[in-house]
Amino acid sequence: MTRVFVGMSGGVDSSAAAYLLKEAGYQVEGVTFVAAFESGTKKCCSLEEIEAAKRVCQFLGISHHVIDLKDVFEARVIRYFLEGYQQALVPNPCVMCNRYIKFGALVEEAISRGADMVATGHYARVFRDEKEVGLYRGKDITKDQSYFLAYVPKEMFSYVIFPLGDKTKAEVREIVARSGMPISSSKGESQDVCFVPGDYREYLLSHGVSLKKGDFLYEGKPVGKHRGLALYSLGQRRGLGVSIGKRLYIRSMDVESGNIVLGDVPKSRQVWLRDVNLLTSSFREGTYEVQIRYQSEFVACEVKWEGECLHLLLERPAEIVTPGQLGVLFLGDRVIASGIIDRTILEE
Repeated sequence: MTRVFVGMSGGVDSSAAAYLLKEAGYQVEGVTFVAAFESGTKKCCSLEEIEAAKRVCQFLGISHHVIDLKDVFEARVIRYFLEGYQQALVPNPCVMCNRYIKFGALVEEAISRGADMVATGHYARVFRDEKEVGLYRGKDITKDQSYFLAYVPKEMFSYVIFPLGDKTKAEVREIVARSGMPISSSKGESQDVCFVPGDYREYLLSHGVSLKKGDFLYEGKPVGKHRGLALYSLGQRRGLGVSIGKRLYIRSMDVESGNIVLGDVPKSRQVWLRDVNLLTSSFREGTYEVQIRYQSEFVACEVKWEGECLHLLLERPAEIVTPGQLGVLFLGDRVIASGIIDRTILEE
């Protein structure tokens, strides 16, 4: 019998995944990782959610393991988060958590404990053929999470099952409601950054991120002072404290000078991706669709290698293409490659 460890967050999706796998005849065990001792029912690794996961496992009659991953979480996710803002980037901690924690350290620990496979409640699909394993979008496009999984090395998907990939969120809630599990089928989902209990700016300041201060510039002239680069992001409009009689957006930020350039909403057709993660061994230059942030509209693009980076020429300009975020290439429903947005060329 295949032994499957299910990543249990205490939420609806992971509980449904465990239930479906047990119903399908797998030997199922629940596993929850401890990353940061933050409180609050929307925190996916909080003590409250660990207890919720334990109750579901008891109901299902399966074992529940708690694995301490605080050190690797600190090194790979929290430090990355802080350093990104220090460099005036907008990091994506959920992407790095998937790469290094959920489908990195957690999978490795589960396999070392005798698991054959690891499952989660993500809305994505994995298909295997005689050549390799491929990552695909979930059936429920409104909940599809393939974007967040696109930075996981393709080798890890050989060990992964996504029981919810061919289901909609409504179907999953109905499964939970019918099952009798001790969890509300209408329970809310994890939101925002799980390890930040309040406003992320306060978190940055409390963890020693320095504030590089400077001027707001509009048409090359100072129009005000800002509070520090780490407190702002590309495309931001609200909270600038600058009024010149027109709507202004942050178009760029200079780490060296500390200045922030304001103007029209930033749009880009040329984008470069660094630290590229290929999810197929047969990747070729050519035409793909790119998603520049979670649930953003897909844009067709021509893709070519430039050194170790991928250069993307978009069919039409995309708004607020943010360095530090993840760009994901698709061919139909299949995830082909991903990379960190390194730089762009702004349209005039």
